[in-house]
Amino acid sequence: MIRTLSILALGLLLNGCLVTVESGSESIETVWSDGDVSRLQLGRSDEDWVRSSFGDPVTKLNYADGTEIWKYRNVREKDTEVGVFLIFSFDVEEERIETLSIEFSEGVVTNYWIEEDRF
Repeated sequence: MIRTLSILALGLLLNGCLVTVESGSESIETVWSDGDVSRLQLGRSDEDWVRSSFGDPVTKLNYADGTEIWKYRNVREKDTEVGVFLIFSFDVEEERIETLSIEFSEGVVTNYWIEEDRF
């Protein structure tokens, strides 16, 4: 009897050690790519070129010194499912937002940067 219970307990423990992980990533909204950003030229690219390449910005910020910053966003979602065989599983969703900020002075690109937020 003790031997049977020991084998049963060992079997349950071994089953609980089997971990499965499934992961997938999906772009929800993509406005720009790294290749697009690499074509930006400081001091040469102007507002018309940026608008034709990236479209209208999500946000425009205007400053007293005449500087303007246009913001573009890419949104991606990553879904990861982790499970321990026959015991439990859980799903982890992560949203990643990349924001491209382009700074203009007198209508010409003077700076740009990318920020990343994860939720």
